[in-house]
Amino acid sequence: MLIPSIDLYNGQAVQWRQGKEKVLARDDVEQLLEQFSLYGEVALIDLNAALGEGDNRALIKSLLKRRPCRVGGGIRNLETAIEYLKSGASKIILGTAAREDWVSKLPKDALIFAIDAKGDELVTRGWTAGSGEQVLDLIPEMAKRCSEFLYTQVQKEGMLQGLDEPRVRAVVEASPIPITIAGGITTLDDIRLLRSLGANGQIGMAIYTGRFTLEDALIAGIDFAKQDGLIPTIVQDALSNEVLMLAYSNEESLRAALSERAGIYFSRSRNQLWRKGETSGHVQRLQKVDVDCDGDTLIFRVEQSDVACHLNRWSCFPSQRQRFTLSSLDKVLEQRQTHAPAGSYTKTLFDVEALRVAKLREETEELIEATEPEHVRWEAADLLYFALVNARAKGVSLAEIENELRARQK
Repeated sequence: MLIPSIDLYNGQAVQWRQGKEKVLARDDVEQLLEQFSLYGEVALIDLNAALGEGDNRALIKSLLKRRPCRVGGGIRNLETAIEYLKSGASKIILGTAAREDWVSKLPKDALIFAIDAKGDELVTRGWTAGSGEQVLDLIPEMAKRCSEFLYTQVQKEGMLQGLDEPRVRAVVEASPIPITIAGGITTLDDIRLLRSLGANGQIGMAIYTGRFTLEDALIAGIDFAKQDGLIPTIVQDALSNEVLMLAYSNEESLRAALSERAGIYFSRSRNQLWRKGETSGHVQRLQKVDVDCDGDTLIFRVEQSDVACHLNRWSCFPSQRQRFTLSSLDKVLEQRQTHAPAGSYTKTLFDVEALRVAKLREETEELIEATEPEHVRWEAADLLYFALVNARAKGVSLAEIENELRARQK
């Protein structure tokens, strides 16, 4: 998996050589996030917080409203970690703080331990102090406390000198959990090496300085030769994760899909590129591409316009239906808030706070008093509906509520 990195300093996206010398700075942080998120889960690194020079917390939280990202840099206490998880961080990256007792109060699947190494030694305090600990010795212990490692060869960071292959191989082989490699990724051969090892690659300087594009990096991690140039492509609904269809991609169609951010595939029957919806109008907006562990299967996460199947069905697979979920309800509420049909009761609730509050109180009491299962079910459904309307009216989505609950998970 590719992990595009956005390092933040004073509100800008920056790249530093060896964590000291500024190489570039960009103001278009939101645009970078939208561009990068197509290719993988983005890492947001707060350099100000890491250096003890303020923070970019407000900016990071605004970016998390756009896309879930992993967040690191200066997270040294439970309050900051929980704040980021509640704001939508997919994972948080911890340095030496990962060994502190408060970390046990966080969900393990949300924790990444950063291993910053010079040679074989773990370094701390912004890469300035040796710890005396050998990286390979601490991996078994720390793997019990987190779900992933971020291994950075600090002597390679920002230098565009390639990976230290022997050490990369050693840490990947030693780790019982997934590992992401950063520092030194310079060529597409580096990407291919990481794919062969089953490791993720966190990319920064090489992308910003034009050594290669994210499109090239993604394609370098795909084994087109294995299946005569055609890669099975599972197409998922981005909201529900239901499977819409199975298509095939070759390198040309994949490049077109990435460039146009659309569902574009290779048609085996026509022996040519196929733009989904070209004739029916049922187009797909591409949100994200995932590559499997062997580099020979893709997932396209898309926003589907109308139906996906040529038989006028939502999915080409009968078992995959457009199911009702709280997420789909929340989507309807979002639409009703701004584009409600005439006479919409939901729109009235949004507009009349007194009615909304009264209904919440009424439904809460009715759920408390309900005893029979059918009555409890009915009243619980009512309360969930009114609670979500009230949350939306105050600017809070279901996704944000889910983030809040996840942050409470032990």
